[in-house]
Amino acid sequence: MNEGIAPFFSPLTLIIGGSLFAIGVLSLFDLHFLKTKTQGKVALIVGLLFIVATEAMFMTSGAGGRYLEGLKVDVTDCEYQIERDFPKERRDNPSLIEQKIKACMDSLGYDWTDDHKHCQEARLSTNVFCYMPRDRMERTIVAWQMRFE
Repeated sequence: MNEGIAPFFSPLTLIIGGSLFAIGVLSLFDLHFLKTKTQGKVALIVGLLFIVATEAMFMTSGAGGRYLEGLKVDVTDCEYQIERDFPKERRDNPSLIEQKIKACMDSLGYDWTDDHKHCQEARLSTNVFCYMPRDRMERTIVAWQMRFE
């Protein structure tokens, strides 16, 4: 999620989720704020869902982990490093620059893939959407984040 949105929604989801969770826990101790025990149990479950959703917002935001934002930084770092090491090759042999950037990303733990529509539009070694992390969890989160780009 965009790091500009997560700080806005997280207090709301924490307040709502915490309140529902507290109401649900209190209903387990026969302190009912709702009409039935079933409503108290539902409030407990919905409160937990709000809290888990808040955690997911933090986990997938740029501030909560590297994931897509880290991928962008890694591509930029590789591009800078290769451009610095081979300054004349950009003009004389651009395919070497492409290969070196892909090799740099490979060494950082990313696979080249052209599954994303933005990669299909521009199959460049500097296109962030053409890389996916090898780690299964990171790959899942990055793929989820790329759906919103």
